[in-house]
Amino acid sequence: MKFSLLIASAMCAGAFAQQRASFTMYGSGDSNGSPNCATAVNACGQPTQSGITAALSQAQFGVGPGQGAGPACGTCWELTITSDLNGNPVEQKTVKVTVNNLCPIDGNPICNTPNSYGAAIHFDLCKDTGVQGNFFTSTGAGTGTAQQVSC
Repeated sequence: MKFSLLIASAMCAGAFAQQRASFTMYGSGDSNGSPNCATAVNACGQPTQSGITAALSQAQFGVGPGQGAGPACGTCWELTITSDLNGNPVEQKTVKVTVNNLCPIDGNPICNTPNSYGAAIHFDLCKDTGVQGNFFTSTGAGTGTAQQVSC
């Protein structure tokens, strides 16, 4: 009995390990012509919830474009930005996000993990949910850490 509890505890601890992550943002007025990601129906098949939301890199989302809601839909993450994409330190800021969309690999090399910034996971944060001033520096992109947390 003690052995099974030890294994279960170890598996849970591994599921919530901190990972190196990269961050960008998308939404109204971006260079890709994205819709307002705070109101649009997303890959999880539902309108965006309140709070900051993000699209997750395809491998971690669990399915590809057009394949419906991935197993990561609705998961919550604590993200901490530590540098810009050039590796320059930035003011560390932390936000909690809910995954509600897919960041597809096709046409988005940063969404293919590990990516050119050494990130094991990528989050494309919805700028229409207020993340721009609460998390990013003026560049709107960076690297840091991500850890899955309870919602």
